[in-house]
Amino acid sequence: MVSTHPDSEGGVSSYTENLIRSLREHGLNVHLITNKVKDNSIDECEDIFPCWDFGFRYPFQIFKTLYKCKPDIIHIQHEYFLYGGALSALLFPVLIFLAKLSGCQVIVTLHGVIPLSELSKKFLTLNDIKGPASVHKIGLIFLTKIILLVSDSVIVHGNFFAETLIEEYGCPEKKIHVIPHGIKKIDPKVSQDVAKNSLGLKRRTMIFFFGYIAKYKGVEMLIDGFQLLTEKYPDWVLIIGGGAHPRFKNNYSYNRYVSKLRGMAYSTNKQIIFTGFIKEEDLAKYFSAADLLVFPYTVIMSYSGPFAIASSYGKCVISSNIPPFTEYLPKEALFERSAEDLARKIDQVLNHPSLRDDISKHVMMMKYRNSWDKVGRQTEMVYRLILTKGEENWSSDGHA
Repeated sequence: MVSTHPDSEGGVSSYTENLIRSLREHGLNVHLITNKVKDNSIDECEDIFPCWDFGFRYPFQIFKTLYKCKPDIIHIQHEYFLYGGALSALLFPVLIFLAKLSGCQVIVTLHGVIPLSELSKKFLTLNDIKGPASVHKIGLIFLTKIILLVSDSVIVHGNFFAETLIEEYGCPEKKIHVIPHGIKKIDPKVSQDVAKNSLGLKRRTMIFFFGYIAKYKGVEMLIDGFQLLTEKYPDWVLIIGGGAHPRFKNNYSYNRYVSKLRGMAYSTNKQIIFTGFIKEEDLAKYFSAADLLVFPYTVIMSYSGPFAIASSYGKCVISSNIPPFTEYLPKEALFERSAEDLARKIDQVLNHPSLRDDISKHVMMMKYRNSWDKVGRQTEMVYRLILTKGEENWSSDGHA
């Protein structure tokens, strides 16, 4: 497995850690090749090789370690800027090519798939990417097509992403495997009342946004929508639980955007609270206290890690009416991308306990359907299919 270190920031790191744990529970021997970090100790994975640096040298550093490991399968985790900046992203096919020189089958999990129809000037602005959209579109087509060509198989986390690869990038359907993002089975020990008391929210209704703050996540729209409700519901509070996005921390435009959000929240008489980054040990307290979780994303190019974490608590979730949320949530949990419709949906769900319970039950079903145990088993099936070169010999449940 090639990915970032579990101690690194970002959703791919925790995804890799959970996937490896599940695969090892299914009896697989997994070696993890990661970036160099100060502390190399991982309890869950003894076979770890921190060997590469972010930047243009990473494909060659990883290849050197792969040559020593001599694995049966090489499974590489991919996001466009996972291994560094723009140059590192363009060098990713080199990593796949070098990996194939070892004689192994190479699988790539594409955590992000950008629909070409979404690649506009607005999309670039929301992701703080500079340059003409036409140039980025050409580069994206070239890069993605090369990745698809040199990989033996790719894994994506939803049917929408698979359809995008087939229809917009010309990927053969037989090369794609859809495996959902894993969801933990979490049963919080703390009650909602106790959790609210500990956060100073006794007898208040808590709406929760969770995840790194980024322009494409619609936090500005969420604040605008919530402000339409504050006068009517003075006991409601919106908690925005997330720190600065690691990729944008030193970006002037991004820091101005975060400051603008905080300024918008200042006028609500403390009904909107920014927590900053929430430590993992405090997550259960916030999720237990929440009455409703909101994902107001304006555009999405990957499965949302925060959405997977929210689902693990089985809470009521509402989101923008965009893929892949539309694959996982009932239509009653979706709203259009406007402050007015977002406010209407929050009002509707919080004032109809039966609707909130129905959505929560749906999330609970998804939680067990996409458990890490099942995701690990499905990933093992893909490994076996690749190794045997005979997909027709296997049924959908993984039995010969």
